[in-house]
Amino acid sequence: SMRDVRYWQRLAAIVVVGGATAFLLLTLHPELILRDNTPTGGDMGAHVWGPAYLRDNLLPNFRLMGWSMDWYAGLPVYRFYMVLPALMILALDVILPYGIAMKIVAVAGILALPACVWLFGRFARFAFPIPEMLAIGAAIFLYDESFTIYGGNIASTMAGEFSFSIALALTFVAFAFVARALETGSGWIWSSVFLALAALSHGIVLLFVFGGVLLMVVLLADAGRRAMGARIIVFGILLSAFWVVPFVFNHAYMTDMKYEPRPSGVNDSFWDMFFPLHPFLDVLFMVGAVIGFLALVRRGHRIGTWMGVMTVVLAVSVFIARESLPIIGLLWNPRILPFFYLLRYLLFMVGAYEVAAFLVRAVLLQRAARVSATMAQQRPDDTHDEPQPVVPVVPTVESSLRFNIGVLATAALVTVLALGFRFQELPFGKVTVDAQGVSYYTWGPFRTKSGNDGFVDGWARWNFTGYEGKSAYGEYHGIVQTMKGLGENPAHGCGRALWENNSELNKYGTTMALMLLPFWTDGCIGSMEGLFFEAAGTTPYHFITAAAMSKQSSNPVRELRYDNNDAQRGVRYLRELGVRYYMGFTPEAIAEASAQPDLTEVARSGPWIVYEVSDADVVVPLERQPVVARLGASDPRERWLEVGTSWFQNPNDWSAHVADDGPAEWQRVDVRVDESRREGEPGDPGRRVDIVVPAEAIIPTELPEVVVSDVVVGQESVRFSVDRTGVPILVRVSYFPNWQVDGAQGPYRVAPNMMLVVPTSNDVRLHHDMAGRDYASYAATVFAILALVVLRRRTVRTAR
Repeated sequence: SMRDVRYWQRLAAIVVVGGATAFLLLTLHPELILRDNTPTGGDMGAHVWGPAYLRDNLLPNFRLMGWSMDWYAGLPVYRFYMVLPALMILALDVILPYGIAMKIVAVAGILALPACVWLFGRFARFAFPIPEMLAIGAAIFLYDESFTIYGGNIASTMAGEFSFSIALALTFVAFAFVARALETGSGWIWSSVFLALAALSHGIVLLFVFGGVLLMVVLLADAGRRAMGARIIVFGILLSAFWVVPFVFNHAYMTDMKYEPRPSGVNDSFWDMFFPLHPFLDVLFMVGAVIGFLALVRRGHRIGTWMGVMTVVLAVSVFIARESLPIIGLLWNPRILPFFYLLRYLLFMVGAYEVAAFLVRAVLLQRAARVSATMAQQRPDDTHDEPQPVVPVVPTVESSLRFNIGVLATAALVTVLALGFRFQELPFGKVTVDAQGVSYYTWGPFRTKSGNDGFVDGWARWNFTGYEGKSAYGEYHGIVQTMKGLGENPAHGCGRALWENNSELNKYGTTMALMLLPFWTDGCIGSMEGLFFEAAGTTPYHFITAAAMSKQSSNPVRELRYDNNDAQRGVRYLRELGVRYYMGFTPEAIAEASAQPDLTEVARSGPWIVYEVSDADVVVPLERQPVVARLGASDPRERWLEVGTSWFQNPNDWSAHVADDGPAEWQRVDVRVDESRREGEPGDPGRRVDIVVPAEAIIPTELPEVVVSDVVVGQESVRFSVDRTGVPILVRVSYFPNWQVDGAQGPYRVAPNMMLVVPTSNDVRLHHDMAGRDYASYAATVFAILALVVLRRRTVRTAR
């Protein structure tokens, strides 16, 4: 009966979706997730700072975004990075230890994706067992280890991209509700809500979810439903406006890390990007996806057609995004690939079902033909004209159910076996060694080198054993406590620290471990390096400094000119960034640092030696009047970077500080590119940020002496007093347009990316506040929430 059919379909959904989730959970080591420690590993080990800062500093002041001095000499917090996952962590932190709450949220997107994709399949009116097959496709995507940073899969999530995986799961819930709304006219409010939630969880997924919904409306909706689709998008924008609007309008103040678009180099190609697996698997998945797409088009399945078109659009977008685009110019084009991969896996599962159905139909037709032929041979000649029974080839409800469950069970079993073989954990599997001493993992007739073992389960184990579970934790804890002690010592005090950059620091759990200095010291010791690279305007200058003070730095901002292991230059950089402490540990970096008279050793811990930097005050008077550079470029951000790095690294070219604006009496100068130094150093060709110099002579204007006193640096404010007004004062805090000042003119942005004020009062206070546009964006979100509540109540009242 149909009642029995629905029972078995529900049971199959529970087993498949629940089984996929359980399989994923076991891979992620639930016993470690629930262990009370501090998660680490890749970016995740630095993400520990963000939600805690939100909890301790922003939420008590009823704000979701603000400012912090903890990283990069100051940066906007949660203006350019996603706040929703942090709020999820804090919601769990109410009842759970912070580390456990963070780990649960970190894996939430992974565990939710199969169920969210299944829901999408159900709401999109895919017949059983396609929604369940799609859930299996989502699990295959999650276990894909061909990429480790682009986002969405387990590997990227363990690298720290857990906001991406959360956003991706929410995206398919949004797609599900939009698909239902466009078909039935109901559920559009939930469509807007989940659209906004996905957008608020990750900026790159924002492009995918809004683009996907827009394409869905264009392709699938008639004139009446398109109005509803427009309403969904408009309310999605309004609900997310409090974060999206500031992001878009302050975009020019982000740092471009200058990631090189792919493909790059002779060994890279678009083919490698789109087909990163073993050739057999690439052919299998691609052919299956094409079959699935064509079958859905032939059946007239509208959402299935949208899936195929969206996959093509994403593939084209990978090409287009190689060029800089307005608003999304910082998008690194490989970040689009996870969406392409996921939709291809989903279409492949549809194709696999269609192939199985085709083969079964072929077998049934052949069987029917044989039965008919046999009956024809057996019937008497005198009954030749009598009507013969028809051999049924159309399956019954029961046979269809058996077939669908059989295909689903086969797909699930093949997936489990393939993953078990990949992770070398199948029953009866064994490791063998051949005559040449090569070790193989063998399971039945299949074998692979034992070194080909899947790695994401080990990565999860590394992350979730936490900082405290690493063998070098004692050394890490020692240097953190040493820095905390320096901050508490009145003879030294709180301040910024720059630590030597080196891959050896991964022994602590991640090379980013010391980014948590402000986390462990309650903000007393700031780390010059932080995770939110693109959010801070001082990021390039930090990495230039880190290179000069390190034996071997990562130098992640491309196209800059780095002075590697050159502490003589590095000390000036430290001073200009207001860095109080330098922490070195390699013999080479320590030898360089110890030779500098402006660095004084103040502490030791394990291999670390800590130096204090002389004359690195945060607030200092200028000796000469600044000049204002006329940027005159189509890309002000790039030209300001050129001005900033030129002043920072080549002070002989500038006889005064250079600002991008200032009082009318300050000299204005044009700048030009020094063609003689346009390319890289000998032996290091390739494009570099141009060195710009003044196009005209700077007229030195000496300034009177002024005494700065009573300096107090808070997380979102700087206060000080001066004994003379009218003299420009340098504040070594990263510039951002939301900074305002009382008792002075300004603040003006001055190279490298600091602030300059001209006191009009003896007491000056700078403070970071919300701008008018920020208030307007919050008002838009509040309006949208209230409007949806009213519309929802009207809908319920009408239904009654």
